[in-house]
This record gives sequence, C-alpha cells and structure tokens, in this order.
Amino acid sequence: MSKRSRSKNQNTNWMELWIGLFIALYLLFPGFSGYSAITGAKVPLFYTLSGLLLILGVVLLLRDRKKGEKRGPGPAQIAALLFGLFTLISAAFSPAEGGNPWYDGAAHEAALTVSLYVLLFLIISRWGMPTERLFRVLFWSVAAFAAVCLLQIPGWNPLRLYPKNLNFYDGYGVKYKGAYAGTIGNVDIVSAFLTLAVPMLLLHTRGQKPKEAWPCWLLTGLCLGIMFWIRVLCGLVGLVLGGGICLAVLCPDKQRKWILLLLVALGALALAVLWLCDLPVGMLHELHEILHGRFDDSFGTGRFYIWRQMLARIPDRLWLGVGPDMARYSGLSPFVRYDETGAAVARAAITDAHCYPLHILYCQGLPALLSWLTVVGITLAHWIRHRRDRAVSILGAGLICFLCAMLFCLSSIIVMPFFWLTMGLLEARAREQRV
Repeated sequence: MSKRSRSKNQNTNWMELWIGLFIALYLLFPGFSGYSAITGAKVPLFYTLSGLLLILGVVLLLRDRKKGEKRGPGPAQIAALLFGLFTLISAAFSPAEGGNPWYDGAAHEAALTVSLYVLLFLIISRWGMPTERLFRVLFWSVAAFAAVCLLQIPGWNPLRLYPKNLNFYDGYGVKYKGAYAGTIGNVDIVSAFLTLAVPMLLLHTRGQKPKEAWPCWLLTGLCLGIMFWIRVLCGLVGLVLGGGICLAVLCPDKQRKWILLLLVALGALALAVLWLCDLPVGMLHELHEILHGRFDDSFGTGRFYIWRQMLARIPDRLWLGVGPDMARYSGLSPFVRYDETGAAVARAAITDAHCYPLHILYCQGLPALLSWLTVVGITLAHWIRHRRDRAVSILGAGLICFLCAMLFCLSSIIVMPFFWLTMGLLEARAREQRV
C-alpha cells in the first residue's frame, strides 16, 4: 500500500469513528429529564459533537496540506458555502424582535446551527466515506430506537420519558399537548427520521439472499408499523412519493419506460378516484376538495393557513428573509382550532413552515433557498449518475424520500443533522467515483 493510500485510509478511519459515534449517540441519547427537555439535551450534544468534528476537520486539512494534497471544493461544496453565507447575511439584517437570529434558546436552527450544518456537510463530503461498518451502526441504532417505540405501544414508559403515570396515549391533547415517541420525541420528527432510515435499510438488501436480508426486512417492517402507529402522514407521504422516484431511477434501464408509464397511470388513476369520490378520510377528503378548487385554512392540519400567511409576507423580505428560524418572532397570527359551536379549543404559535423549502425562503431569503436547492440538486444528480454504485443508491434513496417528506414536515435540529450527514456521504462517494 502506498503512503498516500495509507494516509487516506487513516483519515477515513477517524471520520468513520466520528460518524458512527454521532449516529448512535445523537439518535439514542434522550437526556435525563424526559420529553419535556429532550431537545434541550440534544442541542448541547450536537454542538459538542460538531466541535469535535471541526477539530478533526482542521487536523485532517493540515495533514493534507503537509502532504501536498490541495483538492479544492466542488460545485456542491461551493453552493453549501453560499447557503451558509446567505444565512449569516440574513441573520445580520434580521428585523426579528424578541429573538436572536444568531443563537436562540427557542429557535434552535438559528445562524449558528445552520453554519454547523454546512460545516458538517463540507467536512463529511471531503473526508467521509459510507462503509459497511457505518451501515451496521445505523442498523443497530435504529433497532434500539424501534425497541423503545415497541415498548411504548402497550402503554409502558421505558426510560421514564413520559411524565409519571402517563404514556403515549395521553398525548394528542388528551392529558398533554403534542405526541412523543422513541428517543427523538415529537412524532413529526420521528416520522421524518424514519423516512430517511427506512429506504436505506430496504435498499441495503438489494442483491442479498433472504438469509442475509431478513434482519433488514424485519426492521423495515417494524419501522413502517411505528410510522402507522404514531399517525403522522407526512412521513408516509414522503415514502410513497420518494419510493416512486426511487423505482424510476434505480430500475433496470430496459424497464424504465414501462415503469414510468405504470407510475403515471397509477397517479392518473389516483387523481381520478379522488376527483370523483369524496372519501370520508381526512387527507383524502381534503385532496378531493382541492381538486375541485375549494381550499380551507384547516387543510393539512393547518398547513394551508401557515403557508398562506407566509406567502403573503415573503415579498416584503424576499432577499433576506426574517432571519434564520425567526418565524416565531415575525408577527404571524397563531393558528386557532374551533369546535362545532365556534369556540376556540386550541391555539398554537407558528414556529415553522412545515415545508422546508418555504421555511428557508421565509426565514433566510431567496438567495439562501436557491443555494440550498443547488446543493440538493447537485447531490441528487450525482445519485442519478452513479446509481449503479451500491452505496450511492442507498444514500440517495433515503435522501429523496426525506426531501419529499420535508415538503410537509417541520424542520428540527434533532433530525436535520442526519440529512446533511447523508448528503455529505453521498457527495463523498460520488466524488470518489469521479476520480
């Protein structure tokens, strides 16, 4: 083995150690004060792990410079840097009152956090590499996460995350607001994470014999069951939409035309059924109304109300936004739910767009959104171009399903690092394929 290859392997081993530690620890550590403080426990953990990654990145960069390796940033890295720059500019000119666009105890995805996302992507995409050992870490970490959820299904309280004498079924407004599960907490965030993990677990079994693939099949089935149990549709919608895209991209070339025709036919059939039939199910009824041109602010569990407000205000701050994660301080009217008599039964402040691209546009401005879309577009283009590579196909499948889900899910510091990590690993693998 040459000195250069040996040095590259050493860099990869150190980065692999950090990534494995991050996946297991950040996913499974719930803190010591239950769901009421789970975000407060994970935020300092994220900052600590990011600090270690930054130190490791500096050490590896100095080592590369010493050895004469001067590989510059690629298009995806440049776009990520621009995203970070525009986020910092948005923070500098934020008009938000009552919040800090650089770091805020309530708005955890302010400029500092977004900057760390960008640094994570830059470092991982340069020195990281998807390996079989990292997949095993992901598998066992998701298995442990699923085990906690499975123990919560009968109403038990493992790890004492719920308040005393309460369980999962006391959520959804029964005895406390919201709903929480696993070692993540908010079920919307749980759904988003599983939308990222499930496709990677499933795609890992491609080409394997049943005796090798059954653990991933079993864990995939358990995760899907958990997604139905927590009753969050955005994750399931992400899997359906992303799954269709994965099928079209990853299928054999000779079958692609027929698969695309089949997907178009199924989509047209679904639209026809929704147009003709007003099915008595929440989302399906809403889609029927939308197809007939009838909109209501309550659709999408209030998402239409949130989107309408934000879209109306975006032209006032199109280029700079209101500041990173400053939506809660931007004067949006709260969402109010009424009962049959017209009495208000729930009131909630708007803190997130529940659509990540819209959230970036509203908070950080159009240049930040365009640069973020460029990073995502370049990475997905690499997925399509190198789809025959096993690691690229697995990472890209998780990424596209997650992106589809994030058109409807809320953003959170608990799940977004996994998104940037996945994107960084895909970019690193694709860059290796081009060398």
